[in-house]
Amino acid sequence: MYFRQACMVSLTNPKVELFFVAFFPLFMRPDSSTTTLVAMMAHVTIISLAYQDGIVLIGNAVARRLSAILSARKVATRLAGLALAGFGIKLATDIR
Repeated sequence: MYFRQACMVSLTNPKVELFFVAFFPLFMRPDSSTTTLVAMMAHVTIISLAYQDGIVLIGNAVARRLSAILSARKVATRLAGLALAGFGIKLATDIR
């Protein structure tokens, strides 16, 4: 279910489409075929999927182990609150 939702978000995200349209032609010869563009897009998509799958699997394993430790949850909650407060202070003091 989550995989399908993520695919739909990625496929309908105009930034992804613009990235492919703007980035890949820079590395292609003018006489190259459409197959070359499709192959380049497939390589980036597969590498990105493998990388993000790895991050998710490692993150889930770490979260499962840390969820059993009550003090880890407290520390993580406090660190997240501290980070949000810090970002808020940074945003409030940012001079444009």
